[in-house]
Amino acid sequence: MAHLLLKEQLVKEIYPVLAKDFKIKNKMGTPRPIVGFVQIGIGKMVTQNLENKPKILEDTEFILTKITGQKPKVILAKKAIAGFKLRGNEPVALFITLRRKRLLDFMDRLLTYALPRNKDFSGLKENNFDVKGNINMGIREHIIFPETISDKIKTSYGLQVTLIGNGRTKAENMKLWEYIGFPIKISSNNL
Repeated sequence: MAHLLLKEQLVKEIYPVLAKDFKIKNKMGTPRPIVGFVQIGIGKMVTQNLENKPKILEDTEFILTKITGQKPKVILAKKAIAGFKLRGNEPVALFITLRRKRLLDFMDRLLTYALPRNKDFSGLKENNFDVKGNINMGIREHIIFPETISDKIKTSYGLQVTLIGNGRTKAENMKLWEYIGFPIKISSNNL
């Protein structure tokens, strides 16, 4: 239900303002969030705790499923690397691709109660954006999402979040994220 609020806000308020700001006549050319990626890297934990590998996989799968609402894909190592104590076909990460409704749900939860609970977060800085204005941010603890708090999970896991907009320039995507509500600590002349 929460995604409807963000979706309505996007359609009724944000898209018209963006179209006016960038003089876009076709409404389909308006910058919009198109895809999001959420990942937890577990390679180091798995190689250090071989006997706890099933528990680590179970915990990270539980966390990502609760946060995003869909089951993650397990990424396996393609080959063995002795320097990292990594064996071939061993799990190294869990990965989820979000689109449409689930992307809006995730962004809404991230903005409304996850980022405000993060004690170290003071806003997105220059290094959180790539050349096209897409957001790349790391979250140190999964417990900023209240639905992941559980007695059975003893370890704190970090997440990598990437949000991609379809703006043609960095300025368009930056304005999109700013209007959606992401706290950005970059002056507009740095774009």
